[in-house]
Amino acid sequence: MNRKKNKIYIIDVTNRDGVQTSRLGLAKLEKTIINLYLNKMGIHQSEFGFPFTNHETNYLKANLELAEMGVLRPITLSGWCRAVKDDVEKAYQLGLKHINISISTSEQ
Repeated sequence: MNRKKNKIYIIDVTNRDGVQTSRLGLAKLEKTIINLYLNKMGIHQSEFGFPFTNHETNYLKANLELAEMGVLRPITLSGWCRAVKDDVEKAYQLGLKHINISISTSEQ
């Protein structure tokens, strides 16, 4: 019997949600090092930040440049956005090719 195997893809959110959850502040260099290790481990995707916040811009651009140079490859770098037009436009302006969009289901 010749069965096609299903492939499992892991998306890591340490640099975005993990930092918030643990209330742990990571320096941008530490986040970049995490991305390097995730890539080395074969993780499919790193949700690596918020493209709509000014203090993340240089870090995001630097990691995208590392990906372009092949240093962070084949990992997919994705940004996290609210379902807000300005957030998505900012992600596009930074050159992000992958974004995860969150839509709130509550009124809070």
